[in-house]
Amino acid sequence: MPKDLEVLLRTTYFGAIMMLNPALVDAPLSLQFAVNSPPKTFIKTSGATVVMTAIVKVMVLPPGQPPVQLSSMTMEAKFNAKVSMSGKRLAVHADLRRFKIFSNQSALESLALIPLQAPLKTMLQMSVVPLINNWTKSGVRIPLADGMDFIEEVVEYHNGFIVIGANLHFSKGLREMMAGSSDIEPTTNTSTV
Repeated sequence: MPKDLEVLLRTTYFGAIMMLNPALVDAPLSLQFAVNSPPKTFIKTSGATVVMTAIVKVMVLPPGQPPVQLSSMTMEAKFNAKVSMSGKRLAVHADLRRFKIFSNQSALESLALIPLQAPLKTMLQMSVVPLINNWTKSGVRIPLADGMDFIEEVVEYHNGFIVIGANLHFSKGLREMMAGSSDIEPTTNTSTV
């Protein structure tokens, strides 16, 4: 994390928690995120929610030396997921709703981490969530023959499932579509006995 980062993380909290070598105080910090279990999805009439749990490691990167782990924390994030259909693609857009971080090591460290929750949430909203949305915006293609398109798409949320519906629009006639799919002439085999 460079010193000119838009979101300034007050790293003095980590220094107060862990007794560091004074030579490492000015070294840059690195945050490493790793999801430790598959995300859980809940679907209700109000919408879809994805809950994710990850391990966050804070590493000090002293120049010319191996990284030193400063702290290990558990992060819980709750996202609202909006499912949409555009053309022949089904896409998901995520929005961060809740963020919580606590220490794996001590309750005292968890208390000291409370002031870091707001800047870390902002950093997630500014960097990680846009990356996720950029990855999911292309969506999943729904297999549909050429000449057929979806119009008047509808997405409805119910308890435990999502209903995705649309009307079919034919831009070509059925004969044109069938003629286009049968480019290979059928062959007949004749044999004499």
